[in-house]
Amino acid sequence: MTQFPCTSCGACCSSIEGIAFLEKYNQNGSCNKLKDNECTIYEERPLLCRIDEAYDQIFSAYMTRKDFYRQNAKACNELQEKLNISLEYRVYI
Repeated sequence: MTQFPCTSCGACCSSIEGIAFLEKYNQNGSCNKLKDNECTIYEERPLLCRIDEAYDQIFSAYMTRKDFYRQNAKACNELQEKLNISLEYRVYI
């Protein structure tokens, strides 16, 4: 099985403001479980943070895996641009 090609830039982890079910992790808009740009609860992280599992459990009923990956890559790259993250971290599908 293919996996989403996350580049571990930390953009999504540092942009959780307003996501209600991640509110317990919110620390000034960033996840309080992100330390030195690494997830300290990686194996137990919320489903939203698990792109492949979220697809299998929820989104597979609505779209193809490739379309889901494309939408996530687009959102990821737009967030990286907003945060001025280096081009080396862009996600390509």
